[in-house]
Parts: sequence; C-alpha cells; structure tokens
Amino acid sequence: MSTSTGSSSSAALAAVVALCLLPWVAVPNGTGDVTFVMSWGLVNTNPWHALSLAEYFDATRGFGTLPWSLQVWPIGLGFHLGAVTSAASGVLVDREDPRVTVGLLVLSAVGSAMVWQGLVGRGSSGTIPVGLVATGAIVWWFYWPALRRFGGRRPAE
Repeated sequence: MSTSTGSSSSAALAAVVALCLLPWVAVPNGTGDVTFVMSWGLVNTNPWHALSLAEYFDATRGFGTLPWSLQVWPIGLGFHLGAVTSAASGVLVDREDPRVTVGLLVLSAVGSAMVWQGLVGRGSSGTIPVGLVATGAIVWWFYWPALRRFGGRRPAE
C-alpha cells in the first residue's frame, strides 16, 4: 500500500521494479519451448537465450519494417521506467504524485497489451498477457487506496 503521504511504499517500489522480471507476454512455441517477451527484450527457453530490445531491433530489417504492435514495445518500456523513477522518488525523497506513477504503469500495460494483441492477431495461439495482469494487480493492490483519496466526493447537484 502507499504511505500516509500518498507516496509509494518500499513494497510498492519493489513490486514495480519486479515487473521488469516478469514477461509481458508468454508465447508457447511447441512442446516445452516458451518465448517470453519481456519489457527489455526476449527470453527463450530452448535453448536458454536472452536477447535485449536493442539486439532484437538490430537483428530486424529496421524499426520501420516492424508491425505497429512491436513498434510500441520500446515506448511501453519507457513508460515503465518512468513509473519506476516516479515510485523511487516517492520512497527515496517522499516526492511523488501517485497519479503519475499509476498513469505510467497503465500506459506501460497498454503497450504490453498491444504487443500481446499483435502476437495473437498474427496467429500465435496460447499467448498469455502476463504483464497486463501483473500490472493491473499492482495498481489495484498498492495504488488504488491512494487514488481513491484524490477522487473525493462530488458535490450534490
């Protein structure tokens, strides 16, 4: 939960950082083989191999040749890094607007959802939107109480 000042707690910061370790999308490729689309790159399980986002873009024919769902991938990463920075500022210097942190997390989740939708649309069956679900859970668990305080009551008409 957030602290009494509305800034992120240490646990919230840890959860936001932990999103870097969770895949955005899990893509089963066959018997026992899974590719994880992470915010920062790709991880394949057979053989075990990690490929950074920059390496992935270098291996393609160029950013402009990629489908739109993959072009939003680095933008989603940028939103997530902004959320980490915002939450860290709340923990370290007690200067954070949780609405900014949540907004950046939601925009990152939208990027994750677009990557997932693009994979599903190109026939990748069985893909699981891990990042979308995990980000939603973190926003709800850690930030929803703080957001409700900002909402206040609407005046009666």
